[in-house]
Amino acid sequence: MQQYKLNVLNRENAGSSVAKRLRSEGRIPACVYGKGNSRSISISAIEFRELRRSISGAALIELTDEKGETALTHIQEVQRNIIRNSVDHVDFHEVARGETFSAQIPVHLVGEDDCVGVRNEGGILDHKTHALEVRCIPSKLPDQINVDVRKLAVGEAIHVSELEALEGVEFADAPAMVIVSCQPPTVVQETAEAVDASAANEVPASKVKSDESGSGETAKAE
Repeated sequence: MQQYKLNVLNRENAGSSVAKRLRSEGRIPACVYGKGNSRSISISAIEFRELRRSISGAALIELTDEKGETALTHIQEVQRNIIRNSVDHVDFHEVARGETFSAQIPVHLVGEDDCVGVRNEGGILDHKTHALEVRCIPSKLPDQINVDVRKLAVGEAIHVSELEALEGVEFADAPAMVIVSCQPPTVVQETAEAVDASAANEVPASKVKSDESGSGETAKAE
């Protein structure tokens, strides 16, 4: 489990004008949800950017406001502005120590270069599920879920039900959900129609010879 700290400021006012002002001041409007209520806060854009660079997977973040009050949270959603390449809003979900909560955990494939289906059979890995929902207490939150694909052959797949059990962690997704599969190589084959069309455009050698001969005789006559 990764745990980080972030300073926040409480805010009472909301709305687009307030959010615009905060962003112009280098802060990001945000909300903290949980325990049946929510509250509005703002965070430093620079501090949040540095925080995200430090996080390599799922993580818990302890928020501390200007009054010294803390809240244990995880990032629920980040709204980005693609045009400005900046963060517009962040939602945090508050969790209680010792109480079960749900979170999305990134999936990491292990042994891609050594996959039997890819190395020996020319197959292609199809990583279908990039994050899984789990339920656990904060102290058991995994950073990521590792899925070993080294023994995966062409035509085979790894499902949620086949994942290695993690102590104190329950997988919430359907057991039959495919995480990754190894697809057969794509072979481009010439169709019969293409072959026929190509043959139809070819000029028989005998015809070419006949035409050449005729052309020579005509030229001689002239």
